[in-house]
Formats: sequence, C-alpha cells, structure tokens
Amino acid sequence: MKTAFYRHLDDLEGKNISIRYQTNRGSYFPAHWHPAVELLYILNGTAEITISGKKYTLVAGEFIVTDSNQIHESRCALAYTEICVHISRAFLESYMEQGILPHLVCSRETLTHKDLPWFLEICDLFKQLVPLYITQPPAMNLACEAIVMQILFKLVNHFSVSIPAEEVPAAGNQERLKEILLYVEEHYSHSISLEEISAHFGLNREYFCRFFKKNVGLNFSRHVNLVRLSHIHFELLTTNDPIMEIIDRNGFTNYKLFHKLFREIYGCTPRDLRTSKSAGAEN
Repeated sequence: MKTAFYRHLDDLEGKNISIRYQTNRGSYFPAHWHPAVELLYILNGTAEITISGKKYTLVAGEFIVTDSNQIHESRCALAYTEICVHISRAFLESYMEQGILPHLVCSRETLTHKDLPWFLEICDLFKQLVPLYITQPPAMNLACEAIVMQILFKLVNHFSVSIPAEEVPAAGNQERLKEILLYVEEHYSHSISLEEISAHFGLNREYFCRFFKKNVGLNFSRHVNLVRLSHIHFELLTTNDPIMEIIDRNGFTNYKLFHKLFREIYGCTPRDLRTSKSAGAEN
C-alpha cells in the first residue's frame, strides 16, 4: 500500500531503535498509527502534526513526542529537515517496573515553567546527533542510540503522565476509529458518502461526524479528499500517466477543489510537481 493508516515501520524491523534523517518538501501523511513511540525533531523549516485531533506547529530546534498507537497526521507545504526516531514500545517497557509505561506527552505547547530546562536538555541531545550523521565515525549507530537512550530516560522521568481513567480513550472507540480509517484506505477511489459509512459502522450520521472530527481533528469529507490527494501525489512522482487519468482513478471528481487542496498541501500544482520531477531526473 502506498499510504497505510496502520503504518508498518520497515526501518524498525529487527531493531529496538530507528533513527532517520530526512528532508521533505510538500509531504503529507494522512491520519495513521503504529505501535512504536515516535520522536520528531525539526532541524530547519516548519511542519504541522496533528495528534489525537490536536494540531501542533513545529519550528526548527524543537521536538514532539507521539506515543504508540496515537492517531496522528503530518504535513508540510514547504521544505523542512527532520530527525525522526522510532522506539519499540516493548523495548521501552522492558526497562519499566512490571512492564508498565505511563503515557508520554511532550511538546512546546504542553510545557510548564519547571519542564522547560528538561525540554531544552533533550533538544541539546538531538543536536548531538547531527555531527555524528555528518562525520559518520566508526560505530556511529552505537553513539546515536546511546544519545536516544538518554533522551528516553529524560522523557520517562519528566514527561510521562498517568492518564485519569475518565480521560483514557475507550478501547472500543480506538478500534472503531482504526476500522474507519482502514475502510477509507480501501474505498477512497470511489465515492464515500456520510450516509454510507455511518450506516456501515452502525452509527447515526451526526454522531459519526462528531466522533470523527473529535478524534482525527478534521471533518470526514476533508480526510477522504486528503487520502486521495496523497495517492495522487505518489502516482505523479512514480508514474508517467496523464494527470487527469490519475485524478480520476483516485476518486476525485471535483477538479476545482482538487487543485485548491493540492496547492494548499504541496505548495505547487500537479504540473509543477511533474516538471520538478523531470528536472531532478535530468540532474
């Protein structure tokens, strides 16, 4: 699958810690989840990430934590460079008493005055990864993972919280949301009406709309269109098929809305994207 709402992390297979350095331009990952804890540190540029329906804007020099199995999406219309770290949840729990790990919460917006020194210390640790990546000394991975372990130690001790029982999302609601996202992934190339999908999951139309908006952070119709958009973007970069043919087979029928959304998310037109792709191939 080109975009998976349960995101399988190939780079974490056989590992406990995965560290990636990457530059993105016009990237968009629709709402998804994975069992790993994710740490995202921005080196330059800006990015937006929505976690459990709440939107955060990240700027250079700061990081955010997405705990395991949290529904999240990320986007960036302009270029940004990031360090993305995934940590196996089971690996992290193996260090905890009785294998229990409280919920990890850390972002600029959630900081208190007493938290700031710890947040800045973690930012400094992320910065230490950069020269290692540039120079790539022998046993670089050993040094990088040692730094990540220091980051995890500070997160667990200063940014982990026990969630009150009344605030813990019901397991049934979480599973229902995942099923809805998977349904969209399987049917996005066709028309999906609110009446159809709410009936499919045995929900009242109005309740379905409120449930989806609360947990994903945007309305259902926009989510479906953004999923279509991500597939179209992928095919524009990986095929030479005509643009209109790609748009049609991915379920977009409102061409005016398509072009508006595409420019909003990716910062260019589909034709501009194809042109930059060709120019990059020639270079």
